[in-house]
Amino acid sequence: MHPIELVSITKRFKAAEKGNDEITILQDLNLSIVQGQSTAIIGKSGSGKSTLLHIAGGLDSPTEGKVICSGTDFATLDDKRRSVLRNRHIGFIFQANLLLEDFSALENVMAPALISGVKARECKDRAVELLERLGLADRMDHVPGKLSGGEKQRVAICRALMNRPEVILADEPTGALDEENASEVENLLLDLVREEGRSLLLVTHNQDFAFKCDNVYLLKNRNLTLEKEAT
Repeated sequence: MHPIELVSITKRFKAAEKGNDEITILQDLNLSIVQGQSTAIIGKSGSGKSTLLHIAGGLDSPTEGKVICSGTDFATLDDKRRSVLRNRHIGFIFQANLLLEDFSALENVMAPALISGVKARECKDRAVELLERLGLADRMDHVPGKLSGGEKQRVAICRALMNRPEVILADEPTGALDEENASEVENLLLDLVREEGRSLLLVTHNQDFAFKCDNVYLLKNRNLTLEKEAT
């Protein structure tokens, strides 16, 4: 079973200031995420990369087609059950790290497990282990305002991995970082995904980052073209 499957996905939006006209962003697109592999989507700004990622994660719905997450069609679920499925099977990393500003790094990482009903004492060890692995042992009690950009994004990676999701969805996770921090975060993310046997779906403008992944697709003219395939 693939952690996420996109089946004949089409996405249309109403065109601003054009009455009932619609713009097609994605057209009859298919993609299967392979367990234990990393997959990158590259393409120009406005090509629909983020839209594709949001659809894959159940944050948006396709106009046509199906999104199957861990064997379940998102379209068959109400909002509450969709959120539960995402919490259990998907970890998200965004360019804007979206950390909770009033909570420490440790509390931010623990949050997905707490939301899923795990008691604090049971999830703390996992959160501490992840933060230590990413070099944040001495920053656990710091709130995001006291962390650098690179440290915040490492906390976001730990949070995404907290519930041991089958797949990580990452939208330009190093786009706001300088070159040195970006390279460090890229390698940490890919190493952790491999070590933990997770799958990764990444959208990025950074071709160097993209081609470190097992599979690379170009999103162009509303569909995907395979640029690199895992051997």
